[in-house]
Amino acid sequence: MENVINDLRALYRSSRKMAGCHDVNAILDFLVDDLIDNTGFDRIMVLRLDRATRVLEAQVSYGYQNVTEYSNYRYCFDQVNGLLRKVYNDREPLNVIDFVDDKNADASPVQKCGILKDSFRNSKEPNRRARINLCVPELSSAHQIYTSQSSQYQHYTIMHMNKYDKTINHLLGDVPSFLILPICDEKSFYGYVLADKSLSEQEINYGEIRLAVSMVNHAACSVGRALGQKKMLDKIAAQLEEIQELKSFYQSIIQNLRSGLITVNQFMEITECNKAAEMLLGYHGEELRGKPLDTLFVDKDGGNKCRYVDTADEIDTCMGALAEIPMLKKGGEIIATEVCFSVIQDNNNDISGLSCIFRDISARKTLEQNLARVDKLASLGELAAGMAHEIKNPLAGIAGAMQIMAKNYHSESPYHFVFSEVQEQVKKLDSFVNGLLQFARPGQTHFSDVDIEEVLEKVLFLVMGQLDKKKISVTKMYGEKSMYGEKASMVQGDSGQLQQVLLNIVLNAIDAMEVGGALTLQIQLTAATAVAPVLQACVKARCFQKTAMLNISISDTGYGIEADSLDKIFNPFHTTKCKGTGLGLSISHRIIEQHGGVILVKSTPGVGSTFTVSLPVCGISAASRRDDTLLQNKSV
Repeated sequence: MENVINDLRALYRSSRKMAGCHDVNAILDFLVDDLIDNTGFDRIMVLRLDRATRVLEAQVSYGYQNVTEYSNYRYCFDQVNGLLRKVYNDREPLNVIDFVDDKNADASPVQKCGILKDSFRNSKEPNRRARINLCVPELSSAHQIYTSQSSQYQHYTIMHMNKYDKTINHLLGDVPSFLILPICDEKSFYGYVLADKSLSEQEINYGEIRLAVSMVNHAACSVGRALGQKKMLDKIAAQLEEIQELKSFYQSIIQNLRSGLITVNQFMEITECNKAAEMLLGYHGEELRGKPLDTLFVDKDGGNKCRYVDTADEIDTCMGALAEIPMLKKGGEIIATEVCFSVIQDNNNDISGLSCIFRDISARKTLEQNLARVDKLASLGELAAGMAHEIKNPLAGIAGAMQIMAKNYHSESPYHFVFSEVQEQVKKLDSFVNGLLQFARPGQTHFSDVDIEEVLEKVLFLVMGQLDKKKISVTKMYGEKSMYGEKASMVQGDSGQLQQVLLNIVLNAIDAMEVGGALTLQIQLTAATAVAPVLQACVKARCFQKTAMLNISISDTGYGIEADSLDKIFNPFHTTKCKGTGLGLSISHRIIEQHGGVILVKSTPGVGSTFTVSLPVCGISAASRRDDTLLQNKSV
């Protein structure tokens, strides 16, 4: 009884130790250690079957002197025969002994006993129990054993064996008795445990076999669990790697989109954004995440509300919803954007958020406005040219008739005053008609090197009287020399037309200011921007592509321009002056377009306005300048 209790304790400790292990090699090491500690085995060898390669190889051993020889043992499992194949087929322990008939032993019938239930061999026999097979020499007779008076083998199933097994002999050598235990569970076969008592030359008793079988079966369950867990972990690792590759692939696509992408959750809070969204809106990713989507949009009424927040269910799940909505940048600047809203659905096809793909269409809107303006101005120009031609000739006739009629009256006559007034009004009409003709058919430009500083000085000289009359102070902020040693104010253009443009802007500034105002003139060289194409070729033979812009800013402290008039100030006949014709800025805008530049205006009512004329700057390549320098040095 005490031996049974000790065996149960050993089996409990062994099973707990192997149940907590997840490595197959470690489990087999534990198995060998427990067999050594709790049985009388002198030698133990564990053969493990690699199910992927179908190779049987020695994994763990104990008691062997030549470890190198056993560790190099590898055998194709499909070619294994003899006793190992018998154990594999039966999945039952096999105890091989050199049988000796003991006639003096107590008589007892042979019993077929087992210790574990086994249902994998024959599902038609659910009550079949696993046996411990006893293999005896071929010369012995099974009849003799069954009729023997000995009770030594009552727990075994008796079977015959071949006299010589090449595989076993190669593994164990010439040993009279040994034990073969299959490492298997109900699903798979994992290998063998070979044990013997070669040193003591004793037979392995039934108690040792029973304990060893129990430990091996626990080890088989642990090995099956460890292999299943490893397979599952490998599958998870492969899936995670695949997911990571897909994640990197889609992130690369999303981050390299030229359009901005923002995703929001069901609470309309931003969850993710790409680099384009950060650049277009001026935010960092951390600043956008968690920010309400409403704060980025401006509706037509001027409020901050996204029109699709409450109508996500109405968005087409296939095509989304496309709209043009102004968006707010970080600094408060409003940009025109084209936005496509699409719903994000979860596994249950429930809407879990929105994706927002947008792009800046400010340039496109400006181009559309310019094209619409050009079409309108072209039609207006043709009409103006025709009207001017039809009006100018009668005006000339009226002026001539008035002069002839005025000669018939002396200067003090009231009729003479009437004729003079009519002639004055005819001159105003003629000036207006000339302006229409200039707008409809501007004169040809003659490009040359122009110093904007000199042009501004001429403009200030022409308006000096008006500046003094209103006591307006003038501040000049001219740039220094450029990288080529020339003045930073040098451009290519028509000097007369540029003077006309700047004079018109300065006169408007003077008219907008009260007595004591301030006028600021600034010239600044900046990097090139996307402007209108240059219509005239550069007069310099070696001029390379324009890489800079000359900005001429004229600021005043006048009453400013109302917001609703900013988009109309360059339209013909639009004016806020009582005596203005509304053609000055239209003609100026057309002249600057011919120079490949733009006119921009910023105004705050009650504070003042700033008109900025941007003109492209031509340069000479460095190589050409070196050639010019060499030529100059040679001439000297």
